[in-house]
Amino acid sequence: MSVKLTAFPTRDALMAAAAEYLADALQHALDARGEACAALSGGSTPEPAYALLAGRDLDWARVTFALVDERFVPPSHEASNERMLRRALAPALANGARLLPMYAPTADARSAAAHADALYAPLTIDVALMGMGEDGHTASWFPGAGELGEALAPETRATVISVHAPQAAGSAARLTLTYAALNATPRMLLLITGAGKRALIESAAFSATPAASLFRRSAGPPQLMWAP
Repeated sequence: MSVKLTAFPTRDALMAAAAEYLADALQHALDARGEACAALSGGSTPEPAYALLAGRDLDWARVTFALVDERFVPPSHEASNERMLRRALAPALANGARLLPMYAPTADARSAAAHADALYAPLTIDVALMGMGEDGHTASWFPGAGELGEALAPETRATVISVHAPQAAGSAARLTLTYAALNATPRMLLLITGAGKRALIESAAFSATPAASLFRRSAGPPQLMWAP
């Protein structure tokens, strides 16, 4: 699989470009629809981009942030993606933006996924920022997870499902958007760093990874940005 990659010399430059990409997509949606929604991934890599985005002068009261995936842990937990997003996006949230959680204090991840599915199903996602692990996972679509087939199936009707991935950091129990939920998202950014992830993207083995499914979307492949 051949993919087009835009390389940046530093991570600071990458974060600035990512923030610009998100801001442009949100403004375009605000102009076209009167509201906008961005689905954002967790992890430590994109946090600086989110902080830069939150400092932009947008009509935040008409912007909704959703999560691409979440660990089945409360927002008080250090591994919570919601916790990181609330910290990074604090200025935007203070100016009226809303952040829709995936986690709910239910008995198990499956019940939380059902709750999140009802909350997320009505959303029109205008832009999504995706990441990728060294194993080729994106969102919480982990290789070998029993729910991977449902997560990647184009005909899956659910917007959010639960996934059990023993190898996942922070929590094996996960909540994630499905491929079907992201398939038609008009703007998508895949943000990666480090030599290992670039080598995977450029190898023949990449085509068999969950992340490769992003390049087969009906809305077209994501914009791929990388820095060392």
